[in-house]
Amino acid sequence: MNITFLYHSAFLVELDTCSLLFDWYGGTVPDYDRSRPLYVFNSHHHGDHYSPEIFSALGMDNVWYILGSCIRLSAKRKAALGIVEEQVCRLGPGHTLTLGPLQIQTLPSTDAGVAFLVEAEGRTLFHAGDLNWWHWEGEPSPWNETMERDFKAAAAQLQGRAIDAAFLVLDPRQGDAYWWGFDWLMRTVQAKAAFPMHSWEDFPIVQRLKRRPESQPYRDRIQEIYYHGQNFTLEG
Repeated sequence: MNITFLYHSAFLVELDTCSLLFDWYGGTVPDYDRSRPLYVFNSHHHGDHYSPEIFSALGMDNVWYILGSCIRLSAKRKAALGIVEEQVCRLGPGHTLTLGPLQIQTLPSTDAGVAFLVEAEGRTLFHAGDLNWWHWEGEPSPWNETMERDFKAAAAQLQGRAIDAAFLVLDPRQGDAYWWGFDWLMRTVQAKAAFPMHSWEDFPIVQRLKRRPESQPYRDRIQEIYYHGQNFTLEG
């Protein structure tokens, strides 16, 4: 399995028979094998996870789109972008879908849209989207407490789940709480490899997490990202 970090929360995953593109919202079209189907996942409508222009950039030829249900387009805009509705699926939280070789399950997000759990070719991938333990200084305590409760309830659905690659939020804007969600998920799932994302290109943040004593049980499974286009190969 070949994984390329594109930017922010966008990753390209290349398997033997297909490719998966997560939360890509524009820029240079990733280089992938166009003879294989491409499955494009966008977790929600925020501009750092999705843009309608992906449809005109990637097209509809051997491409399928799996979108959080909060992503909406008018009929006029669909026509302008050349969208073939049969190749677009919209999923809210708590749904399952079989699409080609993929088994897809969605989890609720603690912000907008969904998180994706995807099985294909005997591999399991988890892309959190904006599912995270969001904690902000300055927010009232009830808000932060609700966020914690909702995050842990969603994470519980992954309890003990074996995951080959997990793409998890590690956001420096949260100050001292930046690592809470990442840590909780790594203690909840059995992730062979974890990829920090949504880090606003603060690449040293992964080293800060690895220096924390709390990360000791799983730090050797955290993948260190240093630049756009960085490639990883996962065996087994």
